[in-house]
This record gives sequence, structure tokens and C-alpha cells, in this order.
Amino acid sequence: MNEFTSRQYSNDEVNRIIRRALKLEQADTISHQDLIDTAREIGIDSEILEAAILQDQREFKKERVRKARLKRRKVGFYSHLWSYLIVNAILLLINNFTPGPCWFQWSVLGWGFGLAFHFKAVYFHGRNRIRKARKTKQSRAGFMMNDRQRFHHSC
Repeated sequence: MNEFTSRQYSNDEVNRIIRRALKLEQADTISHQDLIDTAREIGIDSEILEAAILQDQREFKKERVRKARLKRRKVGFYSHLWSYLIVNAILLLINNFTPGPCWFQWSVLGWGFGLAFHFKAVYFHGRNRIRKARKTKQSRAGFMMNDRQRFHHSC
């Protein structure tokens, strides 16, 4: 008996092996019918495969939209950064060539705070939601625990 006939493969292994086989065959794509035939050969129902294809397409579209949104946010931030640098450089020159006290640092500081918040919103936008969800879950768990303790003490 061949050692490979009784071996079980994980999903990741199957994915890697199929990708490698397609590379070796120098084919980047596979037709829809070939995919259905291959799935049928390994015992996957065609309806389940069609549902998986639709789900994969939806997830791919969501990911593409998410990446496009992130790219727009980054472009907006870099536009903001360039405006900040150019305007504050001009203000520094004006401040240096006019008599009177030094004042340009206030625009650098004030606008810098806004720029810092813009940076945080672009590069760390999902962390607050995760942190808030975790705190909400913990507070609910604590609240439920307190209710249980109060119930047991009253009985």
C-alpha cells in the first residue's frame, strides 16, 4: 500500500499543493467547469461549491472595498501632511523676516494636533473599535456576574 493513499491533508496543505500544481503546469487559472469537476471527484457537492464561490467573491469584494477605502484615507493624510509642511514653512519664513515676537510655533502646534489625530484615524482606526468591544463585553460579563452573586446572596 502506498504511504500517500492513506494520508489525510489539511485545508492549507491542499491549497498549497493545488497552487503548486497549477504553477508547475504553468496555468494561473482554472475554468469553472474544471473546478466543479475537480470538486465532484473529491466528493464535494456542486451546490456547496457554488455557495463557496459566491461567498469567496463577496469576501474578495469586501476586501477590495476595504483596501480602496484605506488607500483613500492614506492619500488624504499625505495631502494633509504636505499642506501642513508647506504652509508652516511659509509661516516660519514670514515670522523670521518680520519684526516682533516668535509666533509660528503656535500654528505648528495647533495644526500638529489635528495632523496627529488624522494619522491615528488612518493608521490605527480599527483598534478603538476592538478595544471598545472588548470593554463592553467585559463590563457585560461583570454585570451579569454581579447579578448572579446578588441573586445567590438573596436566596
